Amino acid sequence: MQFLRVLPFLLVLVVILASGLRPEPVPQLFDQQDKLHHLLGFAAFAFTLRLAFPRMHFVWTLLISVVAALTIEIGQGMLPHRTPSMGDMLANMLGVLCGWMASMPVRAWLRRRQDSLLVDEVVAPGA
Repeated sequence: MQFLRVLPFLLVLVVILASGLRPEPVPQLFDQQDKLHHLLGFAAFAFTLRLAFPRMHFVWTLLISVVAALTIEIGQGMLPHRTPSMGDMLANMLGVLCGWMASMPVRAWLRRRQDSLLVDEVVAPGA
């Protein structure tokens, strides 16, 4: 069951690495579309990280998210047709914050659900 929690995080990680470190930027339909990609990508990263590893201390998950956001921009700076930007970094950080905030009610719901399942099991063992 643990693998099912980690799988979405791994998929998001692959998408972020593949799109963020590809030699050519993703084609844009409108101006500053890349900021939206950064924001949504890192929101998904932080959200799935928090759900994949619920027992990891929040400082570690926050640190991992911030380091990933910084590292992807540094990596883009090393590619010939890509350039890092402070706007992209800001979008990454806002995405981490949005993903973190979105994960809080989901984690609380999952915790309540798990607690109710444990209570049901104790009340009616073997039923």
